[in-house]
Amino acid sequence: MDPIKRIGPPTPTGVRGTEYELTVPLNGTPSAEWRRTFQAPEEWKDPCHPSRITVKNRSLVFTSEERHVGLWIQLIDQWITAANQKVADSPESVTKLQAAQAEQDREQVRRLDEATERFKDF
Repeated sequence: MDPIKRIGPPTPTGVRGTEYELTVPLNGTPSAEWRRTFQAPEEWKDPCHPSRITVKNRSLVFTSEERHVGLWIQLIDQWITAANQKVADSPESVTKLQAAQAEQDREQVRRLDEATERFKDF
């Protein structure tokens, strides 16, 4: 999985009183593991906590007063970076990478065996 990245500024999609509903676009749909990691950060600042963010396909959706939007975006970027790092470092990700490498190795051996068979009469 490619690392998740924010690919644009927050877009207001609704307003209620002094709060805006904002959508932040992402470059891909986060995995369940990434979502769990993102929503449990080591660091956060009141009133911004990722439990108040909904992950919808390729975007993050949250509600904020205008004066806190900059802080939200700063923290979202930090949380994205941290979630990407934790997912990349997780044993499950290492296992998947090893499995993919093993499959590539098997495919290369298979292709070489087929070529050897084809070339034996030259």
